Amino acid sequence: MKLPELPPEPIRDEDQPGYQKEIWQPSWRCFCCEDTGIVRSRLAAMVIHGYNSNRDRLPICQAPGCNAGVNWLHLEGNIDMRLTAAICQELDRISREDWRQSTQQKFVNIQALSKKLAMPRSCERTEQDNREVQQRKAEIEATSSDQWAAMRNAYLEVDK
Repeated sequence: MKLPELPPEPIRDEDQPGYQKEIWQPSWRCFCCEDTGIVRSRLAAMVIHGYNSNRDRLPICQAPGCNAGVNWLHLEGNIDMRLTAAICQELDRISREDWRQSTQQKFVNIQALSKKLAMPRSCERTEQDNREVQQRKAEIEATSSDQWAAMRNAYLEVDK
């Protein structure tokens, strides 16, 4: 049997104009627990008022498609199962949006920095600076080769 050739179905539209590759792509699939099975503290604090990860029970991730939470079920008295699949799914969405905004801001910062670094020094000069540079250039160009030789000899102390 010959296998069919299917066209790719990219998740990211890298061929679009203005597309920027991500600086760093996380390896986890679940943004609610980052594949640990325990809901990230900052996300848990959005749902559990006054949540303290050092004191409170571990909120177990129940996001659809994330099965990492089952690894913690043996800690019966130390886990918090109140975060439903719907809550975890919403926390996952919030965290993904935070990630998107963070990387977008990093790109803006890097682009601004690269433009600043790529900017020629002459762009930073004032009109007065430009006049001084032109005057010095004219003075250097007006110096004869005999004058250059005399300055070189004086610098190297050839006559002494």
